[in-house]
Amino acid sequence: MLNKTGRAAAAAFAAAIALAGCTSGSTSPSQQFFDASVLAEGAAKLDSTVMAFFVGPQNDEMYTVVGEVHKPGYVVLVKADGTFHSIATKRMDMMRPAWSEHGLYFADEDSDYRLTASGLTKFANAKVTAQNLGFALPDGGSVGVYNGGNGNDGGYNNQIAVTTNTAARVYDVQGNYFTGALCDGQVFGLTNNPGTHAGQAPKSAGMISATDDTAVPQMLARLYPADGGEKIVGWRPQFGSGTPIGQVPCHDGVISFLSWETDAAGQETPKIVSWNTVTGEHQEHGLTFDGAATQLTFEDFGYVVQDWRDGRLHWVYADGRVFATDAATGKTTALFDTGLGTGPSRPTRTLYAFSDGQLHVLSTLPGGEGNIKYTSFDRGNGNVTHEVSVPIPNTEVNISYLNLSHMAVPAHP
Repeated sequence: MLNKTGRAAAAAFAAAIALAGCTSGSTSPSQQFFDASVLAEGAAKLDSTVMAFFVGPQNDEMYTVVGEVHKPGYVVLVKADGTFHSIATKRMDMMRPAWSEHGLYFADEDSDYRLTASGLTKFANAKVTAQNLGFALPDGGSVGVYNGGNGNDGGYNNQIAVTTNTAARVYDVQGNYFTGALCDGQVFGLTNNPGTHAGQAPKSAGMISATDDTAVPQMLARLYPADGGEKIVGWRPQFGSGTPIGQVPCHDGVISFLSWETDAAGQETPKIVSWNTVTGEHQEHGLTFDGAATQLTFEDFGYVVQDWRDGRLHWVYADGRVFATDAATGKTTALFDTGLGTGPSRPTRTLYAFSDGQLHVLSTLPGGEGNIKYTSFDRGNGNVTHEVSVPIPNTEVNISYLNLSHMAVPAHP
């Protein structure tokens, strides 16, 4: 999904796949299906899990015209042979599990969790019920970014939840951050809604839109560690455009990511952006492609998942193709085609996640026959390295209140 003012609804489906059921107080057959896989907290271990994903209610299903609805969510742990178990959680819209060598981290509205081979650790840490971002810190612990909504001061609040090996805490920041990066233990966020910082945006030539006098340039801020809240790193002109949501890579203190750009004159161009987290300076280059013309659309651009490898930005497009882009030039090369696309114009709904050597794909055919499928591809040659059916029927992955959210994989499989 693109974080783009006025056009977000067009890609609102970006990382959520509707699964079947109802939001009444009764237990649906689909909830019973996942309940049957739930481990007791004392029995939960990472063991030989190779992939994890989340299913649970979305925010508009938690807060209805007839009052609040409390339905569980499930972190689903999948082994290499496709067998799975799950951990039941309380509510969290678009939960983003994060995985490091220190364990699998996830959170609900009341608690933060860490799952390792030794078991499950749980910390009380109350927060809002919508997650924007999640990061596993390199030295252990996690940082989550949560959508607090409009503030009483006219700004926009996010909550930052920090978990260490011994404690958890929450603090507020200004701005709404759907895209972010982990740089040497620091968490940075990108936003086109900087909250009360909007008045601090530069007014120089090129930083003011010629077509929309309400538009604010994009802001980069450090969210963690925090000494008195967020720290503004820099601004860049990007007006009513779209940056794919989720974690983007950071290398040598520079964040690299794709963005559907609209400049001050209103011209739209897909670009690669490199933003220095120390100096606040940025560079951007339009994407160019080898060989035959490659068409990109704004709607499909919103599903892009990104990672850094061998000096280039690797990314998966909504139609399942994988590309590599040189950050210094914008030159882009097609690497391989997974054949597994996603988005409202395609029959399959697919989640993607990169690890060091592989691209991991979880795909479902909503309402179709058979089971959901987990596939991994070698990033070097595109060959399938593993493919397995997960015994969750596609018909069970079609429930309104159980929404397939984000997946996580270990960094070094």
